[in-house]
Amino acid sequence: MSKRAFHIYNIIILLLLLSFNLLALFGAGIGEGGISSGMWFITGSSLVFWLIFYIIQFVGSNKIWRISWFLIMVVFLWFWETGLGFLVGGMWFGMS
Repeated sequence: MSKRAFHIYNIIILLLLLSFNLLALFGAGIGEGGISSGMWFITGSSLVFWLIFYIIQFVGSNKIWRISWFLIMVVFLWFWETGLGFLVGGMWFGMS
């Protein structure tokens, strides 16, 4: 697997992340409470986490390093987007 393949896989994850975040912000925007600062934190920090994992993947030069950090990124972002981010945002911003 080449560097190009890893770039393509990471871009696909980024596009999925962006579409899910936009859908979440849209849902919060049409809701009664509107978009709170906690929602901006959750969606913005998910993009920062993606960037950090993307950089970590290409610090190492071998394929095992990249594959393992790619899988760690996918698992972490899955948990972040499905509840961990809301839990952390709730603690910091008083969301209920």
